[in-house]
Amino acid sequence: MEFTWIIGAEAGAGSMVTGRTLAKVFARGGYHVIGYPEYPSLIRGGHNTYQIRVSDREIHSPVKKNDVVVALNRDGIIFHRDFMNKGGVLIYDSEIDAAGIKMPEGVSVFPVPLKQIIEQNGLDPRMANTVTVGMSLGLLGYPMEDFFKLLDKEFSRKSKEIVDLNIRAAKAGFDYVKNNFKGHFAIKFKPMKSDGKKIVIGGNEAFALGAVAGGAKFFSAYPMTPASSVLHYLAEKERDFNIVVKQTEDELAAVEYAIGASYAGVRAATATSGGGFSLMAESLGLSALSETPVVVFLAQRPGPSTCMPTWTEQGDLRFALHASQGEFLRVLLAPGTVDEEFYLGAEAFNFAEKYQIPVIVLSDKFLSESHFSTREFEPGKVKIERGGIEAKPKALKPMERFGRYKLTRSGISPRTFPGTPNGMHVATSYEHREDSFSCENFEMRVDMVDKRARKQKLLEKEIPLPKVYGKKDAHISIICWGSQMLPALDALPILEAKGIHANVIHFSYLYPLPKKIRALLKSAKNTIMIENNSTAQFAGMLKEFLSFRPNVLALKYDGRQFFPDEVADAVEEASKNKFRRKVMRVVDRGEYEYYNPALYAEVK
Repeated sequence: MEFTWIIGAEAGAGSMVTGRTLAKVFARGGYHVIGYPEYPSLIRGGHNTYQIRVSDREIHSPVKKNDVVVALNRDGIIFHRDFMNKGGVLIYDSEIDAAGIKMPEGVSVFPVPLKQIIEQNGLDPRMANTVTVGMSLGLLGYPMEDFFKLLDKEFSRKSKEIVDLNIRAAKAGFDYVKNNFKGHFAIKFKPMKSDGKKIVIGGNEAFALGAVAGGAKFFSAYPMTPASSVLHYLAEKERDFNIVVKQTEDELAAVEYAIGASYAGVRAATATSGGGFSLMAESLGLSALSETPVVVFLAQRPGPSTCMPTWTEQGDLRFALHASQGEFLRVLLAPGTVDEEFYLGAEAFNFAEKYQIPVIVLSDKFLSESHFSTREFEPGKVKIERGGIEAKPKALKPMERFGRYKLTRSGISPRTFPGTPNGMHVATSYEHREDSFSCENFEMRVDMVDKRARKQKLLEKEIPLPKVYGKKDAHISIICWGSQMLPALDALPILEAKGIHANVIHFSYLYPLPKKIRALLKSAKNTIMIENNSTAQFAGMLKEFLSFRPNVLALKYDGRQFFPDEVADAVEEASKNKFRRKVMRVVDRGEYEYYNPALYAEVK
């Protein structure tokens, strides 16, 4: 049982709220749900969409074609009519001038008098979205009780009258479909048994919760799409989580606030996207040189410069690996699911504090802003390991200072917080002696560089092997990192149906890359790597650090992530060519530009 629904409207018309609400309805019914938003970089205008994919089996990624399209303006019809499954339904406001628009074949077209329904039921025009949700549930014959509960939860803080009006709006839409829809819609389903432990959550919110579970007590950031909702969510929950949240004047201040808070003794983080991370690069070096831990959440979007701020890419990996001048150790993590956003988000703080280094968690717009149903997270599974913190350093002799940067075999020096008796030291951007005072001694410089580098051997022992999904002995392996595992996983059943047996090798720990990974990669028979960038950045890292090169590269960098059918098509083509073709490039063709729908005003 599977169903895909999308709403298309002008920015500000409420499509995002409507979509998220409907996603929660199905999740409460026990279904697996994915909510996927798309929108241009405009405050008003442009074209906004929110797609929901619902299934009784585990699913991971949005798809291109829909069973129901709800169009609240003309663009909603034109932009989505060619991406519908046969037997689907196109619902649109009858106030829209649809004369001359070529409607899709094999689809029921259902104009509805939204304005009339709203007026007859004494509703606010802004409740048109609620009416369309009622209509969508009516098409499915899906009970309304869970939707009513969500409306009560959403609007009870305003007034009971608002709740009642929205419930009336939903019923009006539901009843209109029951009484007037004369087409054929084969998909009908009802709630399944549910244990009530399923949530619908976005990647950014999952990371925020993981940070809190991991002991974060300070978060500073400057808003930047698509990382902004980490700040919004934590600011809203600041008192609930007993955490200090600070919106700073810019990204330079954001990362330095976090580093300062970490020096003072609390776990701290910041979040940004590419342009903001560019500003943070110098201070990343301060964290490394002073060995002050910090966690940076980097939600990637296309670059360089402003580029396409509300779309997605995996183009910042090499930048994250080499950001800031000089040579120093860092950890790069790339969650592939909202569950990994939570648990790796928590683990990032352990890496940062145990090894006294910066840790960068790479997400992207696709994972950061999409919503997924999942089991409730379990904070009890999160272990907090703070590393070598000395609460009671030994008494010091006259003129002796605490050995903050002591040359140790592991490379990890003892650490104290301000105010600790006998733990006084300085932490600056200068090279230093063991007692923390600045110096330019040549031998000490070499000793300190080598000390900091020695941490890597110990750290690599903690890095797990990449996960393998599917049969380990499959003839084909799809290699990916971060969010692109989601379409890759959904490509497996498509390939299986065609008699092509494949598995997915997924990396969420991107750096360091221990040599123990070589055996796993070299055991793969025919390999195709998918990356959401133009230069195969992670493939380059695998070659550099593990001497491994995949047989085929499939690259996509048009502003969207891979879709499952695109991954399956790439694997099928590579298989037909016996994995001889080295590079394939995937592009979304035949799409309309969301940024400027006026360009298509004459489209029929």
